[in-house]
Amino acid sequence: MTAAAGATARAEAAVAFPSAAWFQRLADAMNATRARQEQLGYVDCVAAFTVLDGAPDGGALVVQVTFEEFEAVAVRVAGAADAARADFTLEAPLAVWREMIENVAAHGGRPDLTHTLNHLSHFGTPIHLAGDDPVRRDAYFRFNQSLQEFVNASAGFRTAFPDQAAQA
Repeated sequence: MTAAAGATARAEAAVAFPSAAWFQRLADAMNATRARQEQLGYVDCVAAFTVLDGAPDGGALVVQVTFEEFEAVAVRVAGAADAARADFTLEAPLAVWREMIENVAAHGGRPDLTHTLNHLSHFGTPIHLAGDDPVRRDAYFRFNQSLQEFVNASAGFRTAFPDQAAQA
C-alpha cells in the first residue's frame, strides 16, 4: 500500500471505540510488526481493558486481549464469568480512554508523558489497575512497554467515539 493509499484508508475507515473491533485492529497491527515486538520482548498475559461507561446500556464494556509471545492471539468481549481469565484489568471511564487515544494520535503514535498507560495508572487513577492475584497483576508492569506499543498502534487508523457515530 502506498503512503497516499494508507492515508486515504485511515481517513475513510473509522473504527468505533469502545469495541472488540477496535482492539482487534490493534491486535492486527501488533501481529504485523513482529520484529518490533521481538525488540520489546515476549508478552504472556490476558489483559482486560474496561471502559466503565462503554456498553450501550451505559455499563461497563470489558474487552480481553490474550497475548502469547510476540502476538495478540485473541480478542473478545468478556462477561462477568470471564473475569478470572484476565491477569489484570485496566479500568477507566470513556473520557479517560478517549483523551489517551486522542493524545497518541496527536503525537504520531507516541503519547506525551502524561498520557502513557504507566502514568495514567501509576496512582490508581484515572486508570485503575485491578486484579486479585498480585503475581498475575504484576504482568501489567512486566509487559507495560509492549502494552503501550499495543495502544500506540491506534495512531494508524481513525477512531470514532460514541458522540461521533453519525460522522463515521
